[in-house]
Order: sequence, then structure tokens, then C-alpha cells
Amino acid sequence: MQSVAAASEAEATRARLFGVAERTRSLAAHYAQREGDIVGADLRSGKAMGDQLQRLTELSERQAEEAELQSQAKREVLAQSDMRLRKAKESRRDLVRQIVASLEKG
Repeated sequence: MQSVAAASEAEATRARLFGVAERTRSLAAHYAQREGDIVGADLRSGKAMGDQLQRLTELSERQAEEAELQSQAKREVLAQSDMRLRKAKESRRDLVRQIVASLEKG
């Protein structure tokens, strides 16, 4: 149960970070287009804003990638947990069969 919640949370985080990266990329593109319309000090501040947005985009993308890796790792843990649970259930069924068989013989 905890693995499912953790995997779900990691996937939601990845999706949010990807959305931030996309919005930041869009905003950076908007400022890049405006450079032709801006002069002097505005150009410097617009360039600085664009550079900051570019760095923020790169950071958001890295965080989204890291969240994706965490999500994958948690999904793998969940899959392993499911496999162990299935094996435990099979072992329990086998044990019950053995007990029933021994009771029928005895």
C-alpha cells in the first residue's frame, strides 16, 4: 500500500515538475521574442530575465528527470513487493494442500 502511494506521489511530482518546465520554457520564448521590441536598460533586464528563465527551465527539467527516475524506482519496488506477495500466497496455498493431504492420509 505504501509502495503504491509512494509511486503515485513520485509520478505526480514528476508531472508537476514537467509542467513547470514547460511553462518556464514558454515564458522564456516569450521574452526572447520581445527582445526586438525592447531598448537600452529594458534590453539588459529582458536578457537577464530570459537567462534566468533558461536556467530555471534547465533546473525544472533536471528535477522532472530525477522525479521520473524516483518514480521508476518506486514502481520497481512495487512490482517486487507484488511478486513477493504472490509467492507468499502460493506458498500458503501449497502448505494448506500439504496439510489437507496429510490429514486425509492420517
